[in-house]
Amino acid sequence: MKKISCILVFIFVSIIAFSQQDPEAKKILDKLSNKTKSYNTIEADFKVDYVNLKDNFKNSSTGKITMQGEKYRLIFMDTEAFFDGKTLWSYLKDANEVNISEPEDDDSDLFNNPKKIFTIYEKDFKYQLISQNTEGEISYAIIDLYPFDLEKDYSRIRLQINTSLYQLKSATIFGKDGSNYSVAITNYKTNVSVSPDFFTFNEINYPNIETIDMRW
Repeated sequence: MKKISCILVFIFVSIIAFSQQDPEAKKILDKLSNKTKSYNTIEADFKVDYVNLKDNFKNSSTGKITMQGEKYRLIFMDTEAFFDGKTLWSYLKDANEVNISEPEDDDSDLFNNPKKIFTIYEKDFKYQLISQNTEGEISYAIIDLYPFDLEKDYSRIRLQINTSLYQLKSATIFGKDGSNYSVAITNYKTNVSVSPDFFTFNEINYPNIETIDMRW
C-alpha cells in the first residue's frame, strides 16, 4: 500500500516561467484549503486508476478515507490504516498483521499524511491555473502543481477542483517513469459522526494478530 505514495509532478521545471506564483491559482487553492479545514470530518470514496505508459498496462482500485483534523482512517487495496494524530497502524488483513509507526510531522509522503493533498501547495510547489470550465451547473478549475524538489519521482500533480463547492474532484500524479495515477473522488460527505476511537486500532478485536512495532 505504501507504493501509493510513489504516485501521490515535468522532469525539468522552467524557473523563468514559474518564478512567480499564479495569483488566480492561489485564490482557488486557498479557498479549497480553508473550506476543507472548516469541516469537522470528511468521508470520501475514491477510485485510483494506474497507467504505465511504457508497458501499456492499466488497472483500477477503489478505497475509502475518513478524516478528522490530523486523524484519518484509510481503506485501500489489502490494507486498512488508522492514524490518531500520532500513531499509524497499518493493518494487513490477509496476513493478519499490523505495522505500527509514528510519522514525522513534516513527512511529505501522501500515504502517511493524505490530508496534505489539500495543503501541499502552500510550501512545496509552484502552481499554475491551467483552465476553468463549467459542466452543467458546476464549475471546475484545473491547476497544475510543480515540485520545488526536482528529485521527486513525479513531475507534476494536476488537481481538478469543484469551484462551485470548493471540493477536490480529482488529482493526477504524473510519474517521471511513465507511471501515472489518477485519484477521483466518487462520493464526498462532510461532518459525518464518528466514534472517539474510530481512528485507533484495537488489537483486542483481531485475535492472534502479529504486531510489528517500528517505533523503536
